[in-house]
Amino acid sequence: MNLRELAAHLGLSQTTVSRALNGFPEVSEETRLRVKAAADLHGYRPSAAARRLATGQSGTLGMIFPGERNMLGDLLFIEFLGGCVESAADLGYDVTLAMARGQQSEEAIYRRTVRSARVDGMILSSPLVSDARPALLDSLGMPFIVHGRTRSDKAYAFLDIDNRGAFEAATRLLVDLGHRRIALINGDPRYNFAADREAGFRDALCARGIAPAPVLISGGPMHEGTGHAQALRLLDSEDPPTAFLCSSLAQAAGVRRACLDRGLRAGQDLALIAHDDRLQEMRAEAFDPPLTTTQSPIGDAGRRIVELLVAMLRNPKQPLPAEVWPVDLVVRNSTPAPKR
Repeated sequence: MNLRELAAHLGLSQTTVSRALNGFPEVSEETRLRVKAAADLHGYRPSAAARRLATGQSGTLGMIFPGERNMLGDLLFIEFLGGCVESAADLGYDVTLAMARGQQSEEAIYRRTVRSARVDGMILSSPLVSDARPALLDSLGMPFIVHGRTRSDKAYAFLDIDNRGAFEAATRLLVDLGHRRIALINGDPRYNFAADREAGFRDALCARGIAPAPVLISGGPMHEGTGHAQALRLLDSEDPPTAFLCSSLAQAAGVRRACLDRGLRAGQDLALIAHDDRLQEMRAEAFDPPLTTTQSPIGDAGRRIVELLVAMLRNPKQPLPAEVWPVDLVVRNSTPAPKR
């Protein structure tokens, strides 16, 4: 059964049937339920072409990512993308990806995507501290939502976690245990999440009268190699840290390996905390010892961000969503008091 036949069977217009199936608010709940029941009974699934014809929408959400970051090899991005795709499928949408190389190319791709009308809305990931993309998409009239936050003069839709509060709490735990030489191995400082985490780290130290030591603060890719290299540098210094705070489990794995290289054990000779995005491929509780973490599932964020964007598309007059999720601090066996 196609859309025309289903509409005729129900005695409704094709536009009303399509809007009912796609959750538009102007369709009554009674009509929506009746249309859905008939569609399920007759096995009707709207095609992209039918959706566009009846609603003026493509049923597709877009994401553009910079080619130099190799996002498709990034476990964090893959987990987030998996949540987006899962939620989009549940809501009757597809997700399409495009890759840009260089800032000028990225802007050109956004403009071309909007002109082509191939997507109904866009998801912006990994926002910079000062990111031009929200202003660009706003000027182009393209609905969008940001995974994270950036500095902006205008309101925009976003979903973020409390990165600043999370790293303030983690640092405060270490200070309460007696640590004073605490190393922060962060993400790339150009990105807002990393700036927020460093701010939380500094907040906790300054609140206890401890001056943050620049030599103990570093940032880079959220990979094992970053944690290993930075930890070796610090462990070989004249005054090494007694604790490490990392922005990812992968970085923490690198710190643990560096400790072993120097005859030390994380959780015994020094403390180790990491942020845990709850990746399926890497579990904090599987470390030896199990890691103390700040914890927020990035896959859940992907699912929720699509729900928010689709709600914006279906009801453009609603207030822009602005969600900040609290982050749990889960204390395990990797955070002893300092030995010295």
